[in-house]
Amino acid sequence: MIRIISIDDHRLFGDGLRAIIKQAPHMIMVNVYDNGMDIASIIEKDQPDIVLLDISLPGISGISIADSIKKRYRGIRVIMLSMLYDDSIAKKLRTIGVEGYISKEIESTKLIEVIDGVYNGEQYYLANTELNPTTVQILTENFQLTAREIEIVELIKQGRSNQEIADMLHRSVFTITTHRKNINQKLKGKLGQNYIQKLLEHQILPDLPESDL
Repeated sequence: MIRIISIDDHRLFGDGLRAIIKQAPHMIMVNVYDNGMDIASIIEKDQPDIVLLDISLPGISGISIADSIKKRYRGIRVIMLSMLYDDSIAKKLRTIGVEGYISKEIESTKLIEVIDGVYNGEQYYLANTELNPTTVQILTENFQLTAREIEIVELIKQGRSNQEIADMLHRSVFTITTHRKNINQKLKGKLGQNYIQKLLEHQILPDLPESDL
């Protein structure tokens, strides 16, 4: 069972996260807090595996709390949530050792995948999506693309090369190439040889030329 706590000053958002986590039988939301002023006591009491942490908190910032957690509790993984993605903040979070930096607008199924991935040693830094929510839902539900694969599709949409994606995700170029092959296989398996054209016609991957995949 993956033990999770949420720290967010918007209580309704925290309660929403609790409802999402409840959908995953292998996860439990141990507690929801509106601040992390006494993070040491919170950690000692709840013994979380994952901390979902708002980046903008009153008093002590989410970044400061994350830094404290990573320095004192190496085994605890931290996922930062924010309305906006900032490359400079992402760089700072990577330096601290934070495992995830994602949008608060992330789809619920994708959030579960990200938590699973982070728990198993992955890192997820999801920039503002180039794909609309409907597209993400289609790729997830109809084509069974994972959160990591959708992240790579989003980066492809931004015009990133394999090397750039590998650098951003702290993975090898070989790993990114393998992910892209898997994406191709999933799309081709559902739609056949002309799958790129069909995706474009249905605006599932608008403006994404075949050479990009």
